[in-house]
Amino acid sequence: MVLVSSAPSTKAKLCTSIAALTLQCIVATLAAPIALPGCPEACGSIAVPYPFGFRQGCFRTGFNLTCDETRQPPKLLVGDGAEVVDISLTDGTLRIHSKMVSIWLNTRSNQSDGLWSAGLTDEGPLIVSIDHNRFVAMGCNVLASLIASSGDYVSVCSVYCPDRPWVSDTSCSGVGCCQMPIARLGLPSYDLQLGALNWRTGDSLRYGAVFIADQEWLARKAPMLQLNYFDNPYKIVDSTLIPTLVEWSLHVGDDGKLYWGRDGFDLYEHRGSVSVNCFIVADGLYIQKARCNCSKGYEGNPYIANGCQDIDECQRPDIYPCHGTCINVPGTYRCLAKKGITSLPGLITVIAISAGSGILFALLGIAKITNKLKQRRAKKLRQKFFKKNHGLLLQQLISSNKEIAERTRIFSLEELEQATNKFDQNRILGGGAMALSTKASYLINMW
Repeated sequence: MVLVSSAPSTKAKLCTSIAALTLQCIVATLAAPIALPGCPEACGSIAVPYPFGFRQGCFRTGFNLTCDETRQPPKLLVGDGAEVVDISLTDGTLRIHSKMVSIWLNTRSNQSDGLWSAGLTDEGPLIVSIDHNRFVAMGCNVLASLIASSGDYVSVCSVYCPDRPWVSDTSCSGVGCCQMPIARLGLPSYDLQLGALNWRTGDSLRYGAVFIADQEWLARKAPMLQLNYFDNPYKIVDSTLIPTLVEWSLHVGDDGKLYWGRDGFDLYEHRGSVSVNCFIVADGLYIQKARCNCSKGYEGNPYIANGCQDIDECQRPDIYPCHGTCINVPGTYRCLAKKGITSLPGLITVIAISAGSGILFALLGIAKITNKLKQRRAKKLRQKFFKKNHGLLLQQLISSNKEIAERTRIFSLEELEQATNKFDQNRILGGGAMALSTKASYLINMW
């Protein structure tokens, strides 16, 4: 598994879905190379990160692979020819294609011995993963045992066939097919011990198959594989490639570039660096095994100098969300809140302006309503005085006599105010009856 930067590049955008070109895109977008300088980073469509390699001087001791370029596309091989389909630096695993081992039992011995191996060397850093694989047996009336080189049993599977089990049961739980975990020891290879189960007189030959398979693949493929096996067992055994997960690690005693640092194991390539973290994965009596990963906030290849590069989290908002201002720092990032009016004086100013505007608009509204009420009140008062002073009678008298109407004019209050300078006492003509007559005229004409 190669960790890839999410930052797009021109080269990445031009890549097609073809496997080889896709790999070139992955390599092109990496912040740092995955192999040593001058060494190829891929075989066909499979990335080959250091400590692995297939050219002299490009791999650590025990991590040599073979790139068969005579095939199209080229195939990456390990050991005696098992195909490598994936290498993960993060998990410390290789995914390889292994084969089934045939089981033949006859009536004379009722047992047989064999060997399961993917061609891995006993001295190498590669072992079968006991956490990711299952031991599987298929066939009828067979007891299959997986045995370590020490003679210890690490898994036993029994397969029973009462009557056409492939029709009624494809759960691989013991009827026609059995799967069991591998206990205790992960090794490059295992011995097989095969015996008859429920042997009956007249049974002359028993045929079956055993293999070690990735449990995730097995969960998806076991039912169909079981059906196909009982339909044509010889063809399935010869043609089926089984995905198997192999673990790898550095041997502390044999690896001259791994040393015991202040806080644990470290690589000489990264002395004093915080970007790499090495840790023990197995601590035995005679050998210690360790692996390295990039520290949190870094990605790349921890087994080469400057191979772990800082992740720019600000360029990956989908993974590292920030709802403010993102600032990348080595190993992590900071997210600053968006700028706004957060100070108390600024907040008080905004509140004061808002409140003042509200009060101003309220006062203007009240003044306008008060003015309208005064006008309505004045109009009603004029109507009241007009009626009280017999204004209606005067209007009827004037309108009924044409001669009086032509000689009589009714002045409005506004006209009288203008003519008398707002009823100035100095503008009153005469006194007595004349004054009363003027006042009467004023009262009559209030309209």
